[in-house]
Amino acid sequence: MDEVVKEKLSSIRARYQAQLEQKAEQLELFWQQSKIPPTVAVGETALSELLHLLHRLAGSGRTFGFPDISSVALELDRSIRDMDITEYRSDPEALLPLKQKLLKCLAQPVEGDYGGADRHFRKDTEYLVYVVEDDPAMGEWFHQALHSHGYDVCMFRSLAEMRERFLKQRPRLVIMDVILPEDVSAELRVCEDMRLFNDANVPVVIVSSRSEFNTRLMAVRAGVRAYLTKPVNQTTMISCLHEIIEEQPSDPYRILLVDDDEDLINIYRLNLEEAGVKVYGLTEPQRTLEVLESFRPELVVLDLHMPVCSGLELGQVIRQQVRYANIPIVFLSADSSEDIQLEAIRLAGDDYINKPIEPWRLRTNLLARLKRARMVNQYVSELVKEISFKEQHDALTGLPNKMQLESRLKLAMRNVREGVRKHMALFLVDIDNFQQVNDAYGHELGDQLLVDMAKRLESSLPHSCIVSRPGGDEFAILFKSMTGPHQVVHYSERLLELCDLPFVVGADEVKLSFSIGVAPYSAHMRAIDSKTLFKQADTALFRAKGSGKNDYVIFESRMESELIARVTLASDLRKALQNDEFHLVFQPQVRLDNNDIVGAEVLIRWEHPRRGLVPPCEFIPVAESHGLIERLGEYVLRSSIRYLAKCLSSFSRAIPLAVNVSPRQFAAPEFVEQIAELLNEYDVDGGLLELEITESALAHDIDTAVNKLNRLRKLGVRVAVDDFGTGFSNMASLKRYPVDMIKIDRSFIRDLPHDEDDLAIVTAIIEMGHALGLKLLAEGVENEEQMQMMRERKCDLVQGFYISRPMPADAFESQYIENLHGSSKLTR
Repeated sequence: MDEVVKEKLSSIRARYQAQLEQKAEQLELFWQQSKIPPTVAVGETALSELLHLLHRLAGSGRTFGFPDISSVALELDRSIRDMDITEYRSDPEALLPLKQKLLKCLAQPVEGDYGGADRHFRKDTEYLVYVVEDDPAMGEWFHQALHSHGYDVCMFRSLAEMRERFLKQRPRLVIMDVILPEDVSAELRVCEDMRLFNDANVPVVIVSSRSEFNTRLMAVRAGVRAYLTKPVNQTTMISCLHEIIEEQPSDPYRILLVDDDEDLINIYRLNLEEAGVKVYGLTEPQRTLEVLESFRPELVVLDLHMPVCSGLELGQVIRQQVRYANIPIVFLSADSSEDIQLEAIRLAGDDYINKPIEPWRLRTNLLARLKRARMVNQYVSELVKEISFKEQHDALTGLPNKMQLESRLKLAMRNVREGVRKHMALFLVDIDNFQQVNDAYGHELGDQLLVDMAKRLESSLPHSCIVSRPGGDEFAILFKSMTGPHQVVHYSERLLELCDLPFVVGADEVKLSFSIGVAPYSAHMRAIDSKTLFKQADTALFRAKGSGKNDYVIFESRMESELIARVTLASDLRKALQNDEFHLVFQPQVRLDNNDIVGAEVLIRWEHPRRGLVPPCEFIPVAESHGLIERLGEYVLRSSIRYLAKCLSSFSRAIPLAVNVSPRQFAAPEFVEQIAELLNEYDVDGGLLELEITESALAHDIDTAVNKLNRLRKLGVRVAVDDFGTGFSNMASLKRYPVDMIKIDRSFIRDLPHDEDDLAIVTAIIEMGHALGLKLLAEGVENEEQMQMMRERKCDLVQGFYISRPMPADAFESQYIENLHGSSKLTR
């Protein structure tokens, strides 16, 4: 760094340091004033000033070379923001230790790196490189290239000149631009020169204009670490140096030497320590396990023949320890018998080295094994961490998964029971209608939306809470510390507000909402375990979804009975399917141009043996959540087609029927075959059957849906798109489906004629539907004005309470026959 710049920065830093005393006084003042009750205006202002001061200290301390100021200020700032304002004022001593710690940092600032400004150019042996180059122009090029990348460079014109300096101060790396010899004797001299660097464990990089195999082989034999050919590419050279320097261990290697010859141990130890290796020499084999525990070596070297026990036996003793079952073991022995060597490797060792061996050769050998062992250990350690992370985190969002959530939940509940915290709460958050988004935009964009939602949740909630994703479109948020019920309400409303800002999905903006179930927990609830608390939050979530979504529900004890009732209802539902407790009702569908009944929608009713009539809105969600919806759907299909057969037999003609199909039913691979079999079994023409399928079910897998629809059309079966307009599909996607009718959802009809937006949507759907050659049916028509509006807009069919409520089969048959003969025209 330029000295002038350094001087200026030092002046700025001194000025900042001189202001720290004043900042300490401001901190003390704002701290005291911020504790004043909120009825006094100064209290609110002081708290704001306090947070502003902490924010500035957190952002400036490290920049000016005082990292402790930044870290403590940031911790105090976050702690205050994470607390409820009432809690902060009611417990003035809670954060006092942090405040005192910050005051101490301001009074006695500890210097650190100056904002990293000159870190890249620091002049120490960590980045000291020696360059041997006799060409001044190339020497200047090396100096500029290395210096610009943060290296401290010393230039030498010859190897002899550099050797003298090397013995006084060792660099991190040596670059030699040399003309390599071609004769064998000269090659040996180069190898001798290289030994100086190899003995000191300093890597050498050769730069040469020759690239023949033999010259490269000679460099390898000489111990050269890397070989670069001219012309030298700067990027390649810097990358090579960086890799070499980065692989040098910051933590010294550790070797345990066990040999009964103390002199030999001392020779080996001195030579290895010269290369920066930590060595523990042991002449008493019986202490090996004790030293393993205290010294934790990365490699063990055992003499094969010792008086107390053989190296083979000692190796087996080491291998019996689970912790050291995989530590590399190298045997040393003057015994050159191949049988002995193989036995040593088979029983316990990784390698076998014959004595006598020159210390520098042994060091080279062991360093290679140490490097390999550390690489393997690091790889295994990273792999274990990765596996552990994947086991406990959601692969898509990186948030904690259900396994980690359960672990954190148990710990949080224990802290409350033991009085560490007063209250806590578990929030289950479900994205309303997420499946429709997924179906309309595809799984890839749906996944991205989940990632964006996870980021929004994490960035908008206190750092102390844990945001997790147990699965699907559901998130769980664990608030480990809460002051009371008011905070539960506060965070519930805050979560709902997070959806005020729309999400970007592809090229569109999509508005979402949450359903939230909350299960609070306090010390008096000791009997409740984590699974029960999770069930309570789930029960509250179910209630929130059932109440119309975009809402939160806090669990209350009376909901336990509701949970039991749901489980009981699911059990009764299974029995009802076996005992044939269901029956069908029919709601007429009428043509608007002549008021003729042209068909009916089939609806299901459940006559419970004890409770009487159970509303569909009560048992359909239970059927869906307990995996019974497919069986229920099959019952309706079979009963409807059987009814059509009965009508054909009784009246020689049948009434076209519309049957609802659930998304799960339609997704079944054998769905079309099931329809074909039922039509064939009861000998019914497919033209008498219309299937009502929601647009989200069609959008789930467009290609498969189109294939199924074409096969249904071959059977003569008609298809209507149900609840159109409530999802994320549009006419552009609708034209791809071979369907016959669109049913306009009742939610757009309900507020007519008063809601102009709904009227505009209905008008657009009718016009575009007709443009595609489709019939239009308006659901939920309940008054004359709505009927007239549909007639004026050329809607083809209507259905709703204004026409008729759903009725039993015999009543519907009578009305249909009367209407057929003209004696009961629906002219309302």
